[in-house]
Amino acid sequence: MKPASEDLAFRVPVWEALGELFLDNEPQLAYLIRACAESPYSLKELDQILFSEVWPALSPNLASVAGEWAGWNREWLIRTVLEKQRTASSRLWWLNPVKLYFCSPWFRIRKEIERQRSH
Repeated sequence: MKPASEDLAFRVPVWEALGELFLDNEPQLAYLIRACAESPYSLKELDQILFSEVWPALSPNLASVAGEWAGWNREWLIRTVLEKQRTASSRLWWLNPVKLYFCSPWFRIRKEIERQRSH
């Protein structure tokens, strides 16, 4: 997989879709699943994008008392993901105990992505 900074045309729509999981409201799962299914990334690559790129940038919103709920500004999202990717925290997501809460829904979403791709 290309580095994110060299693959923005394909990566940003996936970041925006996965960003639904970090908003302070119910995620638009149909949109998220469709965007990921239509992307050129394998499920393993989507895992990597979610947990190494999107998670470090957007997970603080999950702990915020008044978290973002309306959506992510595209320019802010690109800048934040690329900045966070350069830090060690992007490689340490698995140490965060919130991942147990977060991984279960992601595994169900992965199955739906796989199902949509098979049709």
